[in-house]
This record gives sequence, C-alpha cells and structure tokens, in this order.
Amino acid sequence: MRSRYLISLLAVLLVGVIAAGVVTLAAPKIQVDSETYDFGSVIAGTFVSHRFIITNVGNSPLTIKNVRTSCGCTVVDLQKQVLAAGESEELQADLSTTGYHGRIEKRIYVESDDHSNALVTLRLTGVVKPAQPYHMAIGNLEYMFYLLVDIRDPDAYAAAHLIGAMNIPVDQLGEWTDRFPKKALVILYDDDGTLSDPAAKTLNDEGLTNVKSLMGGLDEWMNVLGDEFILRAGE
Repeated sequence: MRSRYLISLLAVLLVGVIAAGVVTLAAPKIQVDSETYDFGSVIAGTFVSHRFIITNVGNSPLTIKNVRTSCGCTVVDLQKQVLAAGESEELQADLSTTGYHGRIEKRIYVESDDHSNALVTLRLTGVVKPAQPYHMAIGNLEYMFYLLVDIRDPDAYAAAHLIGAMNIPVDQLGEWTDRFPKKALVILYDDDGTLSDPAAKTLNDEGLTNVKSLMGGLDEWMNVLGDEFILRAGE
C-alpha cells in the first residue's frame, strides 16, 4: 500500500514538473553564425577564404558526422568533430575561383546528429570577373614554382649566378633543408655538379625527393645557353 502511495505521489510530482516546463530532454543543437558568405567581386584565379563558426547551443554533445562540398574547387577544414554543449569551432572554407566567371554559388553541406536540423547548407557566393592578360593567379604560380639554390661559396655566387638563385654554401645546406618548400621543385647547382649531385642524393635519401641537381652545373648551363639568365657582378 505504501509503495503504491509513493508511486502515485511521484507520478503527480512528475506531471507537475512537466507542466511547469522544468523537464527538458538533453539534445544537441547546431547553430552557424551565418550560413552565407558573400565575398563580393573578385578576379578569376583569386582564392576566397572564410571561417564559418559552428556552435552547439544544445545541452548535450554535438557530433559533426560529415562535411562535404558541391565541387572540388572548395576545400574545407574542421579540426573537431564533437562539440560539447556551448562549444564553438571554426570551419575553414577555401574557394579557388580559377575557371569561373559571373555570379557563382558554392555549397558546403554539414551533417550532424542534431535531429531537428541534421543537414545545414553553407554558401560561398559572389561575382567572378575575368582576369586580364597581365594577371597571374596564385594557384598557377604555386604549380610552376621552383627554387634555385647555388651551393658554391659566396664569392663564386657574387661573381655570376642564375637569376633568382639563392646562395646556400654546401656546408650550410643542412641548416636550411627544413625550410625548403615541400611541394615545389628545389634545384641545387654548383660549377659542374661535383657538389650538387651528392648533396641532392643525400637529401633524396632523407625523404626530400623534390630536390634535384642541375646536371653539369653552371659550366654546362653556360656551355649550352651562354649568358642567358646569368647575373654577373656589377650588372
């Protein structure tokens, strides 16, 4: 009898609490600071970057299940997939406008376990103007970029070197290898390849496979091409 009374009392209390709106079910809830970013007007080839701020305004952890884009021209980066209640995280979006013209809209789809809003669509939109013949897109430069490294002594470098080459004497080369671009071609040269060949091989063996040696060195360059692209002292 007493247990029935307690059960009835608990039921009455529960009904009263629910009626008062005190009980709320724990659930994640996704919120974005702005679902559309208008980048205005840019020249074709420009990279557009924006950070969307995703916040879990619910009262239980939010899981980002997947982030996908409408085209390969848009790259996204999200460091955390699980956000605690009240926590925010940046979604970095980078858009390459190469090959586009006029008004464009690229979409980013964010899937989460917020059952009331499981799929959020973010948008990057704006106008892409044609590039001029004298323009060079950063993406194209990145693709073509290479680094010339003259590994002779500073006096030999000062006397004559390839235009655009930087001087790193061979005995200092190890101090610079961590600074070499990881994706770009790095070309080492000396007078005839005596130093650059073993130096390039050593760096290749260490995993820097983008490092090459100029065959025949500067002597062979001048033998074949003369003074083309050669900068001499006093010039």
